Amino acid sequence: IGYPVIVRPSYVLSGSAMRVAYNETALENFLKLAAKVSRDHPVVISKFVDKAKEVEVDGVYDGETCLIGSIMEHVENAGIHSGDATMSIPPHTLSVEIQKKIEDATQKIVKALKIKGPYNIQYLVKDGAVYVIECNLRASRSMPFVSKTRGINLIELATSAMLDKKFEEVLKTCGLPPTSHVGVKVPQFSFMRLSGADPVLGVEMLSTGEVACLGENFADAFSKALQAAEFRIPPKGGSVLITVGGDEPKRRVVPLAKAFEEMGFKIYATAHTADVLQAAGINSVSVLHKVKEASVNPNILDYLQDQKIDLVINVPMGNKQKSYSDVLTDGYIIRRQAVEFNVPVITNLELASALVKVLQQKENNGVTIRSLNEYMDELPWKL
Repeated sequence: IGYPVIVRPSYVLSGSAMRVAYNETALENFLKLAAKVSRDHPVVISKFVDKAKEVEVDGVYDGETCLIGSIMEHVENAGIHSGDATMSIPPHTLSVEIQKKIEDATQKIVKALKIKGPYNIQYLVKDGAVYVIECNLRASRSMPFVSKTRGINLIELATSAMLDKKFEEVLKTCGLPPTSHVGVKVPQFSFMRLSGADPVLGVEMLSTGEVACLGENFADAFSKALQAAEFRIPPKGGSVLITVGGDEPKRRVVPLAKAFEEMGFKIYATAHTADVLQAAGINSVSVLHKVKEASVNPNILDYLQDQKIDLVINVPMGNKQKSYSDVLTDGYIIRRQAVEFNVPVITNLELASALVKVLQQKENNGVTIRSLNEYMDELPWKL
């Protein structure tokens, strides 16, 4: 199947002990570790689709009617555990054509499996193609989010379906039309309370809770959800530290840095990242020296300690790079010190891009303040 592959011991929950192996050496190292932990249980190796969008569907089937509660789009690309992912209802970037493919696939899967009750199906989307990851015949952690956002109690409907009761006629005839509002769910982390924990997200779940908010659009809802999860949104004219590993991620961060510059942010970066930004015409960037250069000023750790940085965007190279272990040491200290000094940290470029949208909207319009009941009163159905 080729590399990269995702490797996990059988019967694990929350992605425990899962890894993505980008080469033979990484795969061998993980298999040796898995064998030491348990020789009695097999290891599952699957193809990992890099740079794909992850999508989920929550719904209920009563044996006749397949109710799709919602299609949820992950902000982060595949490779981030669904429990740690930021999700949007409705999808904020998927085309109508892709959503139709997902709906059709969901109908076929649910009817073929003859489900009676709740279901959760996870998909990958890449280059216009839709791939099925898995179908879970159970209620998922995202069902309360879907229920609150869409104004329908999926758990009550699932219970009725399991008791062989059929959906009301209104659900059979019209399903659930789109809502005028947007819901965004974000993870809640406890890195401050977990000494030494690295805030880099991956296939193993790290979050300890989640928060969901509604808004007029994606940026509005995302802004509220971040603040509810105790993420400090940088102030207007604040400062951002950008340190990105790998050539491609450095190129991808350029538009984000330009957006920060246009919003009046002071931009700091490590030397190699600064070179790329300056070559792209971002001349306002200032270089901060790495942790290993502690005796040289200006230094990242001093700026974090003195609260001169309002946001850290630190994206590690990943296992494709041979020097990953070297970068991890310096990058880990930056991320961990940011946590210790209560400076927001983002380790994912897709999430950083979404935050830029929040800052741009906040600069222009601010956020809306409405109660959940006000949003529910606008729905065309009362279920």
